[in-house]
Amino acid sequence: MAIVTYEYYSETYLGEPIAVEDFPKAEAKAERAIIHITHGRAANYAALPAFQQSAIRDAICAQVEYYSIMGTDVSVDGDTGGNGWTVGKVHVNGRSSSASAGKSGASTLVCAAAITALELTGLLNPQVPTVGEPFVAPWWGWW
Repeated sequence: MAIVTYEYYSETYLGEPIAVEDFPKAEAKAERAIIHITHGRAANYAALPAFQQSAIRDAICAQVEYYSIMGTDVSVDGDTGGNGWTVGKVHVNGRSSSASAGKSGASTLVCAAAITALELTGLLNPQVPTVGEPFVAPWWGWW
């Protein structure tokens, strides 16, 4: 089930207009992009605190809005079809792009507004949680 509904996007987030029939495709692509840049943490949306859920919703809406302006084809190959543009620290020029997204290492195919929405949540942290010391192998049992 989609995290963001068309009603939320158009009435609460107040994003750029997008056709109702185009919204599910754009939302699904945006959701996958946000799950990707959060290293899978956004996939566990229902278990996250309300602050992180709100940030994920806003990031998905920002990405949907980006698709409504640039087209969903930009998510496939990064081609914006123009001479280039700059938003904040992100510059896209035809098929070549560069970004300075801090420690997030986020793709330039994710808009700056989505990255900004997630910056204070800790979801962009590339570190993978590990088992604490001492390591207990599964065959040792858990007591």
